[in-house]
Amino acid sequence: MSNQSTMSRMAQHKDHRGEAVQVGPFTIMLGGTMYLQPEDLREADVLIPLTETGLTFGQVYQVTGPASLPKMPKLEKGREYCILAAPLVDFGSVPTNWEGFLREDVIPLLAEGKKVLAFCAGSHGRTGTLLASLIALLEPDTADPIAAARQRHCKAAVETEAQARAVFALRAEELPEHYHRRLHC
Repeated sequence: MSNQSTMSRMAQHKDHRGEAVQVGPFTIMLGGTMYLQPEDLREADVLIPLTETGLTFGQVYQVTGPASLPKMPKLEKGREYCILAAPLVDFGSVPTNWEGFLREDVIPLLAEGKKVLAFCAGSHGRTGTLLASLIALLEPDTADPIAAARQRHCKAAVETEAQARAVFALRAEELPEHYHRRLHC
């Protein structure tokens, strides 16, 4: 892709600063650390960083700002944050306990009415995979969870074939043929 084409695509791209997205009967906020500002975090009851923070996957942490965690938005001084760690490798897939994490940790938070903010660096691959995975589990009548995530959140949601396979594996389905090519927009 040419530099001019990349710049044109980026000019059309919106900032992901924690926009609310409907998934099943719930709403989740999604963002990217390259866009999120401290005030965007104020709305959230629970932060789910999908970035490599050094925190253990599936563990809950109470952190008071301005704690310095790698690959996290700036945390405000004196404010307490509830963090549910879910570090995923950029352009990688998901851990083997992904479905359990979603069903036992994330979905109950949403069902309790908690304002959950999930984010990775750009809000595309890892964040898109989280959204598409939730759609796969919570919306069995939605034929293509990846297409739904792209329509609701960002056309760049779910970047790799491994991420796409993980989404459809939640339904015990094979990856549709049209996802067997490069996914990154």
